[in-house]
Amino acid sequence: MAVAIITAGEVSYIDGFGYLDEKLTTPVTDKTLFRAASISKLFTAQALMKLVELKKLSLSDEVGLYVPQLEKSQITIKQLLTHSSGLNDVIRPASAKQGRSLKRYLELVGDNTAPETSEKHSFVYSDTNYNLLGEIIRSVSGQRYDAFIYDNILKPAKVKKSHFYGGTNKNLAEAHPTHKGRLIDKPQQRPYDLAFNPSEGLIANVYDLSRWLTLTLNNDPAILETQSFEAMLVPRVKTTWGEIYMGLGWQVYENEYGKVARHPGSVRGYKSLVLTYPDNKNAIIILSNSSGTPRWEIAESITDILNKNGEW
Repeated sequence: MAVAIITAGEVSYIDGFGYLDEKLTTPVTDKTLFRAASISKLFTAQALMKLVELKKLSLSDEVGLYVPQLEKSQITIKQLLTHSSGLNDVIRPASAKQGRSLKRYLELVGDNTAPETSEKHSFVYSDTNYNLLGEIIRSVSGQRYDAFIYDNILKPAKVKKSHFYGGTNKNLAEAHPTHKGRLIDKPQQRPYDLAFNPSEGLIANVYDLSRWLTLTLNNDPAILETQSFEAMLVPRVKTTWGEIYMGLGWQVYENEYGKVARHPGSVRGYKSLVLTYPDNKNAIIILSNSSGTPRWEIAESITDILNKNGEW
């Protein structure tokens, strides 16, 4: 596991714990790569907002303008961002025995999407929403999804090692995953991994994520303008998780310490969490190579200690 803490917009703590290999010989550090899973969605949402800033698209645009396979649908970009499109995950990354193209994935999504408005649909968390957003990014920018993310987010943040899945098994993760208390095989390429890049393809370390998140919290225009980040944090759709709402990418709510914007991630053998208090520019990043890591309890304990000590 690796943890980074940001206090008032600056990294105040960063370290690794345990080992990344099954022989327990190589310690985890702040540079160790983990599968970050759904933390990827924050980068996808941020990239969409960058395209809005560049006036390349509008959040009210219908998805069919950019994804021909959904041309009969009235789903909007905003509905994808807030998981209110009504789309479910009918396809999983390992849904085929052989490699499948992005085009084939989009065809299958289109075949399973009703040609009707989704205005009345409530919250349904779905990777499909963000995979479609990734295709919109590709269509509008003319770049591959991972290339656009690199040029507009990772490179400005001076990220050195973290990356999105690039079509091979190389660097899918360094930390050996554990599931239900047992070591499992390290991640291998799955048939639909390229299609799922926008929803779960990020391979990252806490050092790089802390660089990105400090720029984000400090409203650095190299990443995103202040008004764009603020728009992402507006509660828009109530989730099925109590008093938590979807903003644009971020899950937002209030607790005893103020406004919270967060996103967890989970894929077999890995858990992750980005939890921020944007008004104070405080944050916690957790990456773990165990499905059983109590990330919420760890984040809560860190938050309580820092607040009681007057550090936050």
